[in-house]
Amino acid sequence: MSTEANTTNTPAVTGTRTVIESNHMGGRWIDRVYQIGNTQQVELINKDSTLYTGRVHRRRITLQNAEGENFFATAYESADGRWFDNCGLPIQKPKYFAEEDH
Repeated sequence: MSTEANTTNTPAVTGTRTVIESNHMGGRWIDRVYQIGNTQQVELINKDSTLYTGRVHRRRITLQNAEGENFFATAYESADGRWFDNCGLPIQKPKYFAEEDH
């Protein structure tokens, strides 16, 4: 985390918020999911470095490997409809996913 001076593409630092540099990817700020310690709990940090207060659901999704074989993976869906892969990076809504948390 960094509390350096604000630039034009950096979220403003306030007394209650610190800029999270790992939310800066490819020259832009992104929303990102982080695991909390050694637990299964996660938190969503918005691109403006604020903590998302809604629920984040853990979902089982179906993906295909390079050989065209299906396999299961973990993804996260926020209550407001944003999706994240198992690394916490934003993704588009998957075609196939379990409706219930696992």
